Amino acid sequence: MSTLTLEQMYEMQKALDAKIIVEKGLEGKDLLPNTVLALQVEIAELANEWRGFKHWSNDRQKRTKKEITCSYCNGTGDENSEANIQNLLDGGSGEPYKKCSECDGKGMTGYSNPLLEEYVDCLHFFLSIARQLDLPASDLYSWEDGVEGETTILFSEIMHNVGMIHADKMLTRDFEDVQAFKRECFRAALFIFHALGEQRLGFTFEDVSAAYAAKNAVNHERQANGY
Repeated sequence: MSTLTLEQMYEMQKALDAKIIVEKGLEGKDLLPNTVLALQVEIAELANEWRGFKHWSNDRQKRTKKEITCSYCNGTGDENSEANIQNLLDGGSGEPYKKCSECDGKGMTGYSNPLLEEYVDCLHFFLSIARQLDLPASDLYSWEDGVEGETTILFSEIMHNVGMIHADKMLTRDFEDVQAFKRECFRAALFIFHALGEQRLGFTFEDVSAAYAAKNAVNHERQANGY
């Protein structure tokens, strides 16, 4: 699969948002406060998978590899596992072991990258906010080369700038200035977010593109299944 551009991801997010709005009956509602809060939650979950701020813990390694449990055998490696348990509960002698054909008896089907998954969850909400602010795709790109400071501080700065996106109710400016303020806060947060992913978390754009495409497909499937 070819690498998606940010413009393509933006259009994919618009399509997903439109589908959710129609299916959930949200037409005409201001969803920005919800989306801002959702993004802040995802940023916190991303930080939790990074773990670098946990000075109280001996385990501060990034969570970049997690086993994917086989859904066919529930991680047992035995296709007869559930039937075996039920048979024993019913007073029977149990079912013989049968190697799971999906995972070859390993109980897992591969590995995921929790840190990257949380990062693209954040990206989904960044793009959704950009849509709600009616921003052009050009605003999705960084305008500087890098960031300085501790990674912990960068997370806090992203969180702060995201929160300020809908802090316009505290302002006494006219509408045009408020929109410019929101746009400025959004771009500041997104700039740090881009730099965080590449410079501190070690993600390539190709990594992010592939993970975004995969999660976008999952989100469409969830909507189809009544998530």
